[in-house]
Amino acid sequence: MKLKLTAFAALTMLLMAGAPVAVAGPLLDYGAVANGTDNPQRPGAVVWMDLLTTDVAVASRFYGDVFGWDVEISEGGEYAYATLDGRPLAAIVAYEDEIGAAEGLWLPSVSVSDVDRALSAVKRHGGAIIEPPEDLPGRGRSMLVEDPTGAVLMLLRASGGDPAPDKQVNAWFWNELWTDDVAEATAFYEGVADYRTVAVKDSAGARYKVMGRDQTPYASVVHSPLPNVEPTWLAYL
Repeated sequence: MKLKLTAFAALTMLLMAGAPVAVAGPLLDYGAVANGTDNPQRPGAVVWMDLLTTDVAVASRFYGDVFGWDVEISEGGEYAYATLDGRPLAAIVAYEDEIGAAEGLWLPSVSVSDVDRALSAVKRHGGAIIEPPEDLPGRGRSMLVEDPTGAVLMLLRASGGDPAPDKQVNAWFWNELWTDDVAEATAFYEGVADYRTVAVKDSAGARYKVMGRDQTPYASVVHSPLPNVEPTWLAYL
C-alpha cells in the first residue's frame, strides 16, 4: 500500500499546484471533466479517470495509437490531457515513488453531491481519508479516499457538471471493483455514494454484484479473480 499512497499524494499535489495551467493549451487550462459549464450532476457515476504512470510520453503514445485518443502533453512532460473527438476522457500524470519502484494505476473519480458531507460518511462506513476535500483548479471539489478493503478512488463534485454517459467506441463504458471482501465493499459504497446493490448472474451462471442508483447501474463488484492483486478499480474501454 505504500506505493499506492505515494502515487496518489503525488497526483493530488500536482493538481492542487495547478501544474496543467497554461502549459498545453486551453483544454488543460480548465482540466474539466466535461465540455461546457452547466452540465447536470450525476451522483454515483464514474465521471473521470486519471492514469498514474512513470512515463507520460509512452502512455500517451499507447492510448493514442491503440484507441485513437488525442493526447496533449504539457511542456514539462509531467501531465497530459486526453480527448476523443473533442470530448474529455482522462488525464495522464507522471509520478515516481520515494524508493524508486513503480506501478501504473488508473484512478477513478465518482461524482457526489457534496464532497465535504461525504467525508463523514467515508469515516462512518470504515473508509480512510487520504487527502481531505480540496478545490482543484478547473475541475471542482475533490477528496481522495480508500474504501475499507483497500481500493482507492476520488470523490468529486465537478465545477462544470458531469459528462453524459459515453457510448463512443474507444471511450469508457463500464467500471468494476475487484476486492477481497464484497460485502464490506458494497456496504461502504452504499453508505457513501447512496448505491443500491443487486445480485445478478452472468451468461455462465456465475453470481456477482452490481451497484447503482436512481435505477442506473454504475459498477460491478467481484471477488478479485487473480491471486496477489490488491483491491482496485478496473475501468473498461
